Amino acid sequence: MNCIKKLGLAITLACLAGCATFELEGSGAITPDATTGSETVHGSLYGYRWRTFVVEKCGSDSLFRVEYHTNAALLLVSVATLGLYVPQTVEWWCHAPAKNDADEEVWVPPAISGGE
Repeated sequence: MNCIKKLGLAITLACLAGCATFELEGSGAITPDATTGSETVHGSLYGYRWRTFVVEKCGSDSLFRVEYHTNAALLLVSVATLGLYVPQTVEWWCHAPAKNDADEEVWVPPAISGGE
């Protein structure tokens, strides 16, 4: 039984070292021209924000990739506080639109009719 406890402890420690990442990606590629940023968001499962954070990240550039990261330590903090404090790291990539596309038209979606 001592061997089973050691195996269980080893598996638990291996799982605690892991992290989870959730990615959202649009059209674009991570190139040297792309700008990136990172922020740890301090929130709550109940909608409370521990500090304010800026929603606008890219300005006039286009946002094309966002990654949300968490790990076992952040999850443990979330569980220990019963969801009152849930930290999560967010990383984003922005790309400025090309300047030489002057002869292209801007696509404007058609208006949605109000049930007519």
